[in-house]
Amino acid sequence: MSKIVQAVNAMISNPQLITKVIKHGNELFFLYKNTYKWSMTRDDDDVHILWYYPGSETLEGLASMSGSGWDPEIEMVTYRDSEIGTKEATASFTELYTLLKERLYDVNEVLDDIIAGGDSH
Repeated sequence: MSKIVQAVNAMISNPQLITKVIKHGNELFFLYKNTYKWSMTRDDDDVHILWYYPGSETLEGLASMSGSGWDPEIEMVTYRDSEIGTKEATASFTELYTLLKERLYDVNEVLDDIIAGGDSH
């Protein structure tokens, strides 16, 4: 198993360490352990793409750039589940993308409220 798939699985196993999810278009920017800057998207061919940003840019700064205004000097590492080519990579990247969307929209709080039942309003 590739190291990036192991890292993605660690993120999935520790969702509480994923913070500050910001949406820009269909790309989701997020912090892991309040330190590591990442973003993720799914393209029209259902390929999940994950980027790691080691530079000094803020997450908000990265998220605010438009596709055409992207600074080519920004350092990043790109991972595509299709390039890794394993079923586990595809499943893990898909699960992380879903988890990020759930964090963005606080889905867990909604689900907890529904599961708890009763009339909370």
